[in-house]
Amino acid sequence: MGVGELHLFETLFGRDSLIVSRFLLPQYPKLARATILALASLQGTRTNDKSEEEPGRIMHEYRDAGSPVAQEIIATNSWEFPYYGSVDATPLFVGLINAYVTQEGNGLLEETFTDKDKKTRSVREAQDAALSWMLRNMGANPEGTLEFCRRNPKGLPNQAWKDSWDSYFHKDGSIANHTQGIASIEIQGYAYDALAGSAELYHALGVPSERITELEAAAERLKESVLRIMWIEDAKGKYFALGTDRDESGKARPLAIRTSNMGHLLSSRLLDGDAPDIAAKRRAVVDMLISPAMLAASGIRTLAHDEPRFRPGAYHNGTVWLWDSYYCARGFRRHGYVTEADDLVRRMMEVIEATHKFPEFARGGDGLNPELNARIVDLWDANAGMMNRIEQPPQEIQAWTVAAVLAAEYEKNRTDA
Repeated sequence: MGVGELHLFETLFGRDSLIVSRFLLPQYPKLARATILALASLQGTRTNDKSEEEPGRIMHEYRDAGSPVAQEIIATNSWEFPYYGSVDATPLFVGLINAYVTQEGNGLLEETFTDKDKKTRSVREAQDAALSWMLRNMGANPEGTLEFCRRNPKGLPNQAWKDSWDSYFHKDGSIANHTQGIASIEIQGYAYDALAGSAELYHALGVPSERITELEAAAERLKESVLRIMWIEDAKGKYFALGTDRDESGKARPLAIRTSNMGHLLSSRLLDGDAPDIAAKRRAVVDMLISPAMLAASGIRTLAHDEPRFRPGAYHNGTVWLWDSYYCARGFRRHGYVTEADDLVRRMMEVIEATHKFPEFARGGDGLNPELNARIVDLWDANAGMMNRIEQPPQEIQAWTVAAVLAAEYEKNRTDA
């Protein structure tokens, strides 16, 4: 891998920076504060189809428009920067603010910044604008789920962390319908936490009860839809679907495939509680994630190995992303599955030790030892009528991976102490 490729992703990504900051919040609260202020300063203030900007939306990617990479993206995809094609950055932004305030106090909320329109605003105003964006999005569909559907025809089709063009599909392998909204399972957990956590914070701050009621109602509606529509019991077992897309009439239908995304719900309050049905679902998710179909030497596969489109080296359809496995491990530990959590962390650390890198991802094959992709493989996808890259080497040092390792070590040291 050349020097230029190594630096390709040294830029500000909303989702990435928020997850890194959340992992490292107990150790480095100043990083979280800086991330919140940086993203607030770029928060959407208007509607722009080319950049997919919307009022209150948190951006996905920021590049200097004059840089070679930005120029190539602009020429190819007609984007404008900042580019806002991410649905999860906004609830993650709200969630990080809530977590920071819980740990460090309310002072951050009154800190000010200069927004895109050169206006002075407070973090509290930015948080409320982000919540308003979420409520508008969720209010636009009958289920009240947080969905993505690109506004720019050349924007990212999948505006979640698994943003490969073919990462959202049905159990027969057919690609999800991108002409209408798609709700990804892990994002519903982020959204539920953002809404419920903000309702609690607003209550403590004395915000008018109408706003609190609005947030609580949206959270409960979202939870009901997730449990009703996205829970699957079929020949493959019991699990949460990757999410939902919509048929031609607009009816939500589950993307009934087994992915690592469901593990993120274990870190969400959406699956909290002692109700037998909820407890049974938590247990089933853990069992599915550590089943032979999903557990590889390096951690949890992004996609079960007996699903259509699985390939052990495919970017989002078979590889193991270390931060993703660590996110699942946090959820395991949170609900008392300590042995399973420790095993996932051990697998993550073995990848680091075996490769002497902090790789973006590892292969999701059936080998007994961690492996990285070492080649680029492109195949013709006859159904899509296009080339599909099914294997590529990972970035050798990736921020999510470094943050996961630091967080896991911090967690271990606290436990040992």
